[in-house]
Amino acid sequence: MHMNLIKRGLLCFVLIIVGVIMGARVPEALAQGGPPAPGGADPAKKEEALPVPLSGFQDEGVFLLYVNEDRIGSFTFKWQPDGTVDAESTLSMAGQTVTQAVRVVPDKEGRWQSIALDTPLGPVTVVREGNVAKSTFKDKTQTIALKPGSALYGDTAMVLFSHSIRLFDKARGGKQTIPLFIIPGAALDVPLELKDSVERTVGGRDLKFNRFVYHLPGVDITLWADEEGKIYLMEIPSQHAAVVREGFEALRKAPEADPLVSQPKFEVRLDRGVGVPMRDGLKLSTDIYRPEGEGRFPVILVRTPYKKEMLEIQGRYYARRGYAFAVQDCRGRFGSPGVWEPFVNEAKDGHDAVEWLAARPWSSGKVGMIGGSYLGWVQWWAARERPPHLVTIIPNVSPPDPFYNIPYEYGAFFLWGAIWWADVVQSEATGDLSGAALGKIFEKKYDKLLRALPVIDLDKSVLGKENPYWRKWIEHSTNDRYWDQANFLDHLKDVRIPVFHQSGWFDGDGIGTKLNYLRMQSHGHPNQKLVLGPWGHTDQSTRMVGDRDMGEEALMDMQRAYLRWFDYWLKGIDNGVTKEPLVNIFVMGTNKWLTGDVYPLRETRFDKWYLSSKGRANTSAGDGRLSLALPSADSVDRYTYDPGDPTPSPNFYVDPDDERGDGKADAKKEVSSEEAGKKVKAFHENLTRSRSDILAYVTEPFTQPYTFAGPVSAVLYASSSARDTDWFMRLVEIDKDGGTFQLAEGKIRARYRNSSRTPEMLTPGKVYQYTLDLWQTGITIPAGHRLRVEVSSASFPIFSRNLNTGGHNEKETKYVKANQVIYHGRRYPSHLLLPAIPEKAR
Repeated sequence: MHMNLIKRGLLCFVLIIVGVIMGARVPEALAQGGPPAPGGADPAKKEEALPVPLSGFQDEGVFLLYVNEDRIGSFTFKWQPDGTVDAESTLSMAGQTVTQAVRVVPDKEGRWQSIALDTPLGPVTVVREGNVAKSTFKDKTQTIALKPGSALYGDTAMVLFSHSIRLFDKARGGKQTIPLFIIPGAALDVPLELKDSVERTVGGRDLKFNRFVYHLPGVDITLWADEEGKIYLMEIPSQHAAVVREGFEALRKAPEADPLVSQPKFEVRLDRGVGVPMRDGLKLSTDIYRPEGEGRFPVILVRTPYKKEMLEIQGRYYARRGYAFAVQDCRGRFGSPGVWEPFVNEAKDGHDAVEWLAARPWSSGKVGMIGGSYLGWVQWWAARERPPHLVTIIPNVSPPDPFYNIPYEYGAFFLWGAIWWADVVQSEATGDLSGAALGKIFEKKYDKLLRALPVIDLDKSVLGKENPYWRKWIEHSTNDRYWDQANFLDHLKDVRIPVFHQSGWFDGDGIGTKLNYLRMQSHGHPNQKLVLGPWGHTDQSTRMVGDRDMGEEALMDMQRAYLRWFDYWLKGIDNGVTKEPLVNIFVMGTNKWLTGDVYPLRETRFDKWYLSSKGRANTSAGDGRLSLALPSADSVDRYTYDPGDPTPSPNFYVDPDDERGDGKADAKKEVSSEEAGKKVKAFHENLTRSRSDILAYVTEPFTQPYTFAGPVSAVLYASSSARDTDWFMRLVEIDKDGGTFQLAEGKIRARYRNSSRTPEMLTPGKVYQYTLDLWQTGITIPAGHRLRVEVSSASFPIFSRNLNTGGHNEKETKYVKANQVIYHGRRYPSHLLLPAIPEKAR
């Protein structure tokens, strides 16, 4: 439930699809540099470093947006011969309609001069001055240097894909680079490839289309265009989405029947707001999508605190394929009565919902569950109660017990994530299709707000009032009886059901899939499937991580995988899922999948990488080393951790030139997008170079590729002058140019080093052994690159600072500095444990 929670776990998978089409933004680091388009202008000539004219072309019509079998939106457009373009997009879902509009005005040469956008978040204006664009939103202006001979593209105006098509040199063919200006403010080079030409009959007419593949960052879009460059169909296979010109829907031919999955052959009946009784008499509002007509069907249950209507596309998808799909608002959320308190009611409510649904006359008696993030959590809570009719679950990107991820992670309070999530839930932002409510949350100046002490009172400054569950989380700072209401890991011994575990190396709740899988495996439960890709907090596959493209191999059809799983376990269809490898993990760098029957993979060799130095490992310029050889001599590194100046998290960057700290919009200023991108990219390395309270231990450049994939941990020997403190360890790849790529991170609050239930204070100056869980990752480090381990005592403001007093860190305001000592050598062999994969096993 971290930064990407809204984009996937809270709303539903379709909003990412819509985001690609209607609201996606290009990663800043990608929107820089690159060659001009083939046959383009000489960038040395300023007069040619201008966008290509829009004039001399015209088109008018409507595009229709489909996801799976559902039409959920439209794009109306008019492109006039002088280059004026007017377009409007409409998205209709969950009883809501969201519109956006754009108007492009050309100059006398037909090049775009100004762009006006009307969005749910407010108006945006873009003005071109020569070869520079200035984009203004809420009194903030950024400047973007245009690429020579660039085409124009915007998510609202899908017709602008024609601009790129018309720049393509068909005589040359192949893959060509098209420079783009992406509305409202990014410059990017995108490969455009001519795939083939096809003929189709539409409305009695024989038509010929050139099919292009547009390789946008992280997603490929296939464009069907006529000889003039007009677009008729846009297919996004990885998102099960398509945009088709009205009147040409026949181009969306149904794909050939997949013999391994249920087919969409049923009409759908919807029973809205059915009251499902709980044991205390409360009835929770539930939407039930099921096939029309007589019959008994297996049930798929989703329980959500984020508004059940937002899952209507998923509901119709499964109902068409022969399932009853029930999506229920959790107690006290949206349509359901009762008092909302996260975590504590879900086990019993989940059990009761499963059993009620299994007893319906249209139910086969077999129930499965699916969903991501909190929607994955509720599955584990229901499974803990062992409802007799729960057959299988698919907990996507699910957290573990709350004390190991959110709101605490091994005792450290997940400050930013907890308050942000409380804000999202309290504001009901997840029920707002427009994103306006969520936008207001992200406008808050967290870097300023979260500095105040005591932490418990941040609800009043951030949320505007006291929040009862925020305060309960802080009151219960140990893993006590309050959290027992939500703990499930110790209850899994008798939960002998097949589970499809899915997560990504960069999932903010990824520790959950790791711990949940390992606990089920420890009990010998069969049919535990695990998929770990190079993804974030999402139940679908992606191929981009920041500015790194993991290639087509990273794209796995997860929707089909989930359907096959349910088909086998709920319908009994022999589709081969039990004959396939149970474990699939992705190795970045080589961009390949490794498979096996258990995790970690049987061939895994755990390598110890030892920390060492001559006592000056402070900063990345220090003498800290990381090697497979046990150091011959004992040594120590020292630093001072000051809660008054807590070590910043490299994952929380705020431009110092772009803040006022009062939560209001900044004064109007110009910000270069190129400079902003460089600042973000350099932030991590600048921190490690400048902060003496960060110790850095780095390997020599690798002489040959080194692959590791699986759980990562570390052992740290340390002492402190404080009665309590925190330890953070971070694993980073360093490329040949010194660029950083964060791979894993772990932390522990010292008082919980032996038990999350019984805190034990430190004896100042005494050396203790700490075991840190750094979650998991999979990558091949190429020759010439290095690995670095960073050690610190804070990661602020992502995690609440330890005040070093031994008191209640989230309720008190007094703090003291701590003198920290890290030990390494033969007596105290501090080390990182990496799951190496031998070359013969790859």
